[in-house]
Amino acid sequence: MTVVLAHHQNIVVGVDGSPSSVGAALWAATLAERLTSPLHIAGAVQHPTFYLGESASVVPADIWDEQRRAAERIVTDVATAVLARHPHIAVTTSVAEVPACDMMVELSRTARMLVVGNAGSGPIVSALFGSTAQKTATSAWCPVIVWREGIDTVDAPILVGIDGSATSEAAVEHAFELASLLAVPMIAAHAWSSLSQGAALSLPGSPDDAEIEREQQLLLSECLAGWSEKYPDVTVEHVVQLGNPAHLLIEQSKRAGIVVVGSHGRGVVASALFGSTSSNLTRRAHCPVMICRDR
Repeated sequence: MTVVLAHHQNIVVGVDGSPSSVGAALWAATLAERLTSPLHIAGAVQHPTFYLGESASVVPADIWDEQRRAAERIVTDVATAVLARHPHIAVTTSVAEVPACDMMVELSRTARMLVVGNAGSGPIVSALFGSTAQKTATSAWCPVIVWREGIDTVDAPILVGIDGSATSEAAVEHAFELASLLAVPMIAAHAWSSLSQGAALSLPGSPDDAEIEREQQLLLSECLAGWSEKYPDVTVEHVVQLGNPAHLLIEQSKRAGIVVVGSHGRGVVASALFGSTSSNLTRRAHCPVMICRDR
């Protein structure tokens, strides 16, 4: 299996003028510098025909020209702020007259990863998070990172959620590579429940639970074995816990720099499946969340 992060170089960040998107861009610049990647700052201004239909013809053209100029000012200002902190990274910008999700998905075809803020509320493109971020995360051709406000370091451990599926295998691959490139340790977390194992209800700490936990420890070790051999420089802490996967990852994210999880691929079904662990994390995690699609 080849490693996606190394295929393309650009880290792409979507900005809309909101404080969240500016924070995401500055954080993405720090990551780009550490990974020796160029940074591309992208803005979108949605043309009126996308949402006004026939009534778009009555809107003065100069209003929409000003919208585009405002979007261009936003990406230019963000680029200036980025270069003030990181003068040695390569920065490019673009503004597209398409919906933000379409822009980000198209850019993902040649990107190393996408970065979005956790709450888009700017004048040009609102909701780079919400439905747009969900569509981006489930449709993008590369990993998508949802930046969480207040986190500005990439030197903390990489946390990865594992459930033994193909989607978590993709997350494990990206987590190991990031941990190796950033020279940080990794936390591999796996949550389980008696019901999910097909066992009858039992009191916590029962012999059945103890046996299941041993099996889950073994499952986690097996999921990591090949990757640990490939990345011997990465130290891995195993965390296996009875409970809800999202709750476990949210708690463990307090000591992480990035939490990495898998998504279920592209399409309508994927968008619906995104609503559990991934969306819970993007709302409540204590660090940025990387969502990796099963290839």
